[in-house]
Amino acid sequence: MSSLGSSNGELSSGLTQGLSSGNLSSAGSSTPEVHQELSRNYGSSLSAIDTTFGILGLLGDNSTVLTDMWKSEQDAYPFPIDDSITTAELVSRSATNEPGRERWIVSSPSMGRNVEADVLVGEGGPVVYFLEGIDSPKTSNWIKGGYAQKVFSDTDATVVIPAQGAGSMWQDWDNDDPVLGRHQWDTFLTEELAPIVEEEVPHNGKRGLIGLSMGASGAVMMANNNPGFFDGVAGISGCYSTTDSIGAGTVKLTVGNLGGDPNNMWATPEAWERNDVVLNPEGLRGTQLYLSAANGEITDEEVAYYADKEITDQITGSLLEAGSRHCTENLSAALTKSGIEHTTDFLDQGAHGWPMFGPQLQPAWDGIKSAVL
Repeated sequence: MSSLGSSNGELSSGLTQGLSSGNLSSAGSSTPEVHQELSRNYGSSLSAIDTTFGILGLLGDNSTVLTDMWKSEQDAYPFPIDDSITTAELVSRSATNEPGRERWIVSSPSMGRNVEADVLVGEGGPVVYFLEGIDSPKTSNWIKGGYAQKVFSDTDATVVIPAQGAGSMWQDWDNDDPVLGRHQWDTFLTEELAPIVEEEVPHNGKRGLIGLSMGASGAVMMANNNPGFFDGVAGISGCYSTTDSIGAGTVKLTVGNLGGDPNNMWATPEAWERNDVVLNPEGLRGTQLYLSAANGEITDEEVAYYADKEITDQITGSLLEAGSRHCTENLSAALTKSGIEHTTDFLDQGAHGWPMFGPQLQPAWDGIKSAVL
């Protein structure tokens, strides 16, 4: 225990020095194996992430030093705004080289641009929307990794994955952002995209929503803000408070890491509080809800996954998942207190990354499918 405590102290000190200097590569001298041992102490990880968010708060809301590993495809932002778009319609529907997978382009008046989506076309089942994590690439990681195809290949469900919502939290923003542009994802998905999908493909009238990381936060917020719109919702490794230290820190890190200003998303303290699902979960009543998170303990598989990356990537993955676990436990407690039924799945190991995210899609689908089939 003394060795573990010492390592945690070194990590917290290293993070503090690295963040303060803007050079995270100085975050201690931990090796992947030493950090793997450290990650087995969930409480220490929570302490370290509190320290991290405290330093990021001093650096400002658009701090980007922690998660450079998620920066990708950012040259497209901000997208030009086309005020001539006044009608939501299907601009194009193109086949891909993969049977059953299509690429859709939908015009969005609320976003002022055309929005692309990956679509796995089903045969009369529910429509299940996926919300991606912080990078939200042009082609979803759920598709690139084959996870969505594997899980849904033997179902009648249609899967729809909107693209390029990086750093958006999948929310309706109060103001356009000079770096990230215009985001009106709640309006787009519920009022513009869903009617088009339901006109174009056969379906059973049921809707599901599955999100991971930023997408998990966005999915649960979107469902809470639109009671009854979704029949089943699953959140994988999300954070659902916007006002406690870890919740607010996660939001600011998510938006700020990509250069955006979180105060353009929610411009007033009232808006931040209104979107805090832990404080206000009533909109989820009657929705089948599945929540999962790990504890940040690094697995041997993850040590191999991070082997060709900076040690700080492994540390970040561990800390963020410990924070997600804390956030998920808090939401579960709030739901239980309010008498709102839900299912939780807390994994004994796993960091915030695709070695853990990918295998969690099947249990997430299993957790909501009885409400949508």
